Amino acid sequence: MVKHRILKLLCFIFIIAFFDVLLLERLYDRTIDIKPIPLSALEKVVPVEKIASFQIPNEAIEEIKRYCETERKDFIQFFSAYMAYNDFQLKDVSYDFNQPYYDEVKYPAAIEKIYEMLLKDVVCFPIPQDSNKNTNAYYFNNSWKAQRTYGGDRPHYGTDIMDAENENGRIPIVSMTNGYIEKIGWLELGGWRIGIRAEHGGYFYYAHMDGYADHMFEGKVIKAGDVIGYMGDTGYGEEGTRGQFPVHLHLGIALPANEALEEFWINPYWLLNYIEETKVTIHE
Repeated sequence: MVKHRILKLLCFIFIIAFFDVLLLERLYDRTIDIKPIPLSALEKVVPVEKIASFQIPNEAIEEIKRYCETERKDFIQFFSAYMAYNDFQLKDVSYDFNQPYYDEVKYPAAIEKIYEMLLKDVVCFPIPQDSNKNTNAYYFNNSWKAQRTYGGDRPHYGTDIMDAENENGRIPIVSMTNGYIEKIGWLELGGWRIGIRAEHGGYFYYAHMDGYADHMFEGKVIKAGDVIGYMGDTGYGEEGTRGQFPVHLHLGIALPANEALEEFWINPYWLLNYIEETKVTIHE
């Protein structure tokens, strides 16, 4: 009789502990302190569009990072000053680091916040390593602000990663960042989509999925490299619409601009180039 009571008590404790863990996971979004970018201060110094285009060759990012490691400089601070000095556009890779950036360049802390959100949170490419070594499994190009017509003329605020074989559900999609699922479900333009809020505040938007990975829900804790869904062709219609365009992943990156979390979009193309060689291997 005593053993039976002890067993019942242990079962009860296990159930309580299980639901406590589940509740904590669903409330994870409250643990990320999102500090919006003071956009008004930023716009007094430089047009946001210049920063949003994010025209930065991956070779430049790597070279600046190596320089900062050698000289023991703060990477984000120096990178922000370097970009401000070059008017936020690095069309050519140039490594003249002898300029007194900290003395000559004046810029608000908002610029550092932008590059912190982008360069500290991105860990891996959104397509995992192909176990078959098929280098033509996907492709992408710079389609930033290209015209789209569904729902009216509008610019394309993102990068499309295309499935070279145009097959629904063939290519897994992984999270590029640590964070939590802020939004999930159907959008007319985005089809089945997931929006992940990363640790430094950026919002990473994955759209047109064929379907989600198991156990995806709003508030779920996500680690960089976790499978979140599969590439598809959903969207441009009522829930369940498919086949209006080729199979691809639309990746968008938005940064919070005020306390209401209104956001502005950043061109993901250059970041994808920078991180493309960093892929995770998944085992399904």
